[in-house]
Amino acid sequence: MYIIAGILIVLFIYSTNRRKKLEKQVELFNKLLYKEKSPEKYIDEVDKLLLKVQSDRETTINYIQKTTGLLYAGRFDEAIDILNNNVKKIPSNWQVVYYHNLLLSMYFNGEIEKARQVMEQARETLDLYSKKDYNKVTIQLTYAVADFYNGNFEECKDFFKDLINISKNEYRVAFGYYFTGKILELENEHDKAEEYLKKAKTYGQGSFMESF
Repeated sequence: MYIIAGILIVLFIYSTNRRKKLEKQVELFNKLLYKEKSPEKYIDEVDKLLLKVQSDRETTINYIQKTTGLLYAGRFDEAIDILNNNVKKIPSNWQVVYYHNLLLSMYFNGEIEKARQVMEQARETLDLYSKKDYNKVTIQLTYAVADFYNGNFEECKDFFKDLINISKNEYRVAFGYYFTGKILELENEHDKAEEYLKKAKTYGQGSFMESF
């Protein structure tokens, strides 16, 4: 009985310490990427984790996390390469982030036809996860970017305008301003477009949006 109780106590302490460690890690990642707006520092921190001995699942998750930084840093080729070659089995609760990072990297990198093919593969998974509230905006953003690059501007213009107001992530706010500005350009609303595109650069400070 005492041995079992001792084992349970050790497991509890280990689980608690691990949870606290993961919480601090997430806090650091959010601080570097979204508060300090430094994708490169974020990438460096993920690389430190990848040097440690981990389970295959943990390594895969860290690779996916790294591509979030690579996406915002504008290092699209690297993000695509990692997601295609280093991620063999996507953990179920990371599938939305995986496809979001891959598809946006491909579209921003000009790989429109390849991105269309990936979208067809991803659609069933994204639709399944869209029923969960915490995934909705990420999935809607992925579809909206696809609509834009496929010329379906009417399908995505309202979403991008709304994204400016509903997103707490300033990089996503930048996406909202950028795509709204590009659509306004196509509608010959050049003064408004310029205003939106300037705001995209401001909110996208530290990311590829500054020079996109």
